[in-house]
Amino acid sequence: MKLLYTTGKAMYLTENGKEIELPSYRALQYRKTIEEIQQNKLWKTTGRGAQFMGITPADTNVKDAEIGGVALYQEHFLYTLQLDASGGIYRRSFSEKPEPEGHIYSGNDIRPGDISIHDNHMATCVHYPNGTVHLALFKLPSSVYNVITDGDSCESSPSWSADGRLLYFSTAGIARENGHVSAYSPRAAASYNINTEKMEMLIEDEKHDILSPKEDAQGNLYYIRQPYHMREENKRNTFLGTLKDVLLFPFWLVKALIGFLNAFSILFGGKPATDSGMRTDLKTKQKSEKEMFFEGQMLNTEKNLKENKKAGDPYAGIMSRSRVLVRRAPDESEEVLAKGVLDYTLCSDGSIVYSNGTHILHRKPDGSIENIIKTRMAAKLQVVNE
Repeated sequence: MKLLYTTGKAMYLTENGKEIELPSYRALQYRKTIEEIQQNKLWKTTGRGAQFMGITPADTNVKDAEIGGVALYQEHFLYTLQLDASGGIYRRSFSEKPEPEGHIYSGNDIRPGDISIHDNHMATCVHYPNGTVHLALFKLPSSVYNVITDGDSCESSPSWSADGRLLYFSTAGIARENGHVSAYSPRAAASYNINTEKMEMLIEDEKHDILSPKEDAQGNLYYIRQPYHMREENKRNTFLGTLKDVLLFPFWLVKALIGFLNAFSILFGGKPATDSGMRTDLKTKQKSEKEMFFEGQMLNTEKNLKENKKAGDPYAGIMSRSRVLVRRAPDESEEVLAKGVLDYTLCSDGSIVYSNGTHILHRKPDGSIENIIKTRMAAKLQVVNE
């Protein structure tokens, strides 16, 4: 089985246990251009004159371009790319050798994310500066698009039905405070009929997020279900969040004072007042390995891994066991197929390929599980040449 997927920072092709990186040449060129610009401006923030003026060296780290999604298209595949203030959709071959990439769309008005293709119809989630995310339809190879959802909402994970008539996706409402996003409602599964142009809510649950709905050829609806939690930035707008800020005020005050003294010491003494040596760096690295942000929430990878191993999972992952893959039959009966699922895709033989943050696994029609490859945070899975 040959698979295409992304980790958000890079794209990969795997077959027979071998993983090959397929770089985005557009992203490589972008990084090279930014580094050259920063290098040309470096003289302004270095040297004795800059030190005398109290000018510190500029941050020369180049922000990584984000891969928003991948989708098979004819004998190639398309991927979406999000840069600092722009985005684009590009066509790439599966070759490991450097080749020119095709161009579908690029611009500053929208930043494409998740993507799905059926024949020459392409659906993608487009991100706007105000925090909304809507669905847009392209008719390939044209770069002209039509936005089909609106309002203060956030759509994700588009997926076409087997006949291409329905577009499935997840959606959540946005609450604002002083114009800024303050909360998201639980995500629900919905569909859009491209013939009637009508949207229908399919599954709603005030206690759970319903993510990545997909339909198989038999009419079964699959989705990922996880407990709904208010994100950290939203908690600050609640009474408990405000109380927490009040109680921690002395801590933040001391931290700010230390930061000021540290900056003062660098400016006039050339050294930081606090120790930022190897011990601090090691502590930060260890924390980053135990915790990471995923979908805007802190993911305790070490805790989840221990729980999955304790449950007897031979291929334990780092996703919470409360994040489950569900199959809903046409009669609305449901079955949990896997726990700790990061992402998944359906195969034509009724089997499922899914990832759990550390492995990509193949769930066969008889329910048996086969390990395809060990890899970290694989998402947007696509089966190639099935």
